[in-house]
Amino acid sequence: MRTVVRNACPLAIAAFMLGCQRPSGLTYQPRLELDHLVPGLQTPDNSYLLLTDEQTRGRFACGLAIAKFVPADNDAALELAALKPIEQAYWTERLAGVSAVRELVFLSPINTRSGGQSADALCAVAERLEAALLLVYAPNRVGPNSAQVLGVLYDVQHRRPIATLHTSAQILEDDGEEESPAEKRGDHRDTDAAYRAPRDFESQTLACVLELVSRDSPTPTTQPHRWQTPDFDERWWIPTWIKIR
Repeated sequence: MRTVVRNACPLAIAAFMLGCQRPSGLTYQPRLELDHLVPGLQTPDNSYLLLTDEQTRGRFACGLAIAKFVPADNDAALELAALKPIEQAYWTERLAGVSAVRELVFLSPINTRSGGQSADALCAVAERLEAALLLVYAPNRVGPNSAQVLGVLYDVQHRRPIATLHTSAQILEDDGEEESPAEKRGDHRDTDAAYRAPRDFESQTLACVLELVSRDSPTPTTQPHRWQTPDFDERWWIPTWIKIR
């Protein structure tokens, strides 16, 4: 028994020392432009931009499909990635209670593998999964404490973009420099740009959807009937010998 304890002590000390070390090796990405995600669209600055002013009819309530893109390994291109469970939870929490959004559909390389990752292919998958809107977006950590998120919202039926979205965050220390929250102990999510930018993007997406809802009118649920209400004096079920006053 003493041998086990004696051998365990150096291991425990090593584990303790490793635990005291600050995490390192964070990597940052080149700054993305909206053209990397969808070419030819205007990029808003920390806001969303509707690409059409049309008034729709019967678009809502509907499902919203969500697809996240990340930089491919050793490549400047972007590739579709599965959302982590915590990311799905953030989206679900942000859109909870919005009756105009019936459900969220999270796209991944698995449920889209038969069609590819082009916008048309993703719209086709979203349509098959009964989602009328598709959001494609790309989070982008560009510095120790700076990040942005770019996105495009699609009308699935017509395979066309209807809004572009962008959020960014940069958090500086007192000396005016960025410092990664990963280098600090404790929970620093409120001062972590890579955490704040996606949360702001989720709120921005909600605001964009709600504006689209305000421009939508419901589809009539009933058809006009052709009944004719007879004049009171012509009611056939009343015997003729009864005088109606």
